[in-house]
Amino acid sequence: MGGFIAIEGLDGVGKSTLVRLLAERFSGHAMCTPGPALRDCRQTVLEAFTDDELAKALFYAASVSSQGKQARSLSERGSWVFMDRYWASTLAYAKARGMTEDLGQLTQILTQPDLTVLLLLDEPERRQRLHFRGATGEDMETLGFGFRQCVLDELQVRANLVVDISNHKPEAACSILAQAIREKLGEA
Repeated sequence: MGGFIAIEGLDGVGKSTLVRLLAERFSGHAMCTPGPALRDCRQTVLEAFTDDELAKALFYAASVSSQGKQARSLSERGSWVFMDRYWASTLAYAKARGMTEDLGQLTQILTQPDLTVLLLLDEPERRQRLHFRGATGEDMETLGFGFRQCVLDELQVRANLVVDISNHKPEAACSILAQAIREKLGEA
């Protein structure tokens, strides 16, 4: 049995690391949005849409659509797929950045993961990680309380599973997360 698992959370909580570790543990695939083909042009596209939050969200929606179809195809063949950010992040960050348009109807046509996991991390620990890795402009947005809370509120609404990985090294966090995923999907 496989599954398509979206891993969501604020910048710096360890999504990329845990997606990679989970893919290794489950002998599956690590994916992300935007996908690798769009990562190189992402900054150019976002700069072109500087004052248009809807256009930015639609760019991410296009990536979600493409990556989601690939993830579902793999999971239907029995593979595990772990996605670093997906539709919930697209909606949450767009709302926090002031987008007022309702993209809810897209939710109905986009590929839905089998499970959406929200990772939580103690805020001082998250800030330390951001500082250590060299925080980007996008990372810096999440340091503001109002922005951060808006994103978290939106992600919590869309998550099927919330896992706090505070005070755990990556391998231990991976074990906790793997067990929670198996229990939630009825595999424990």
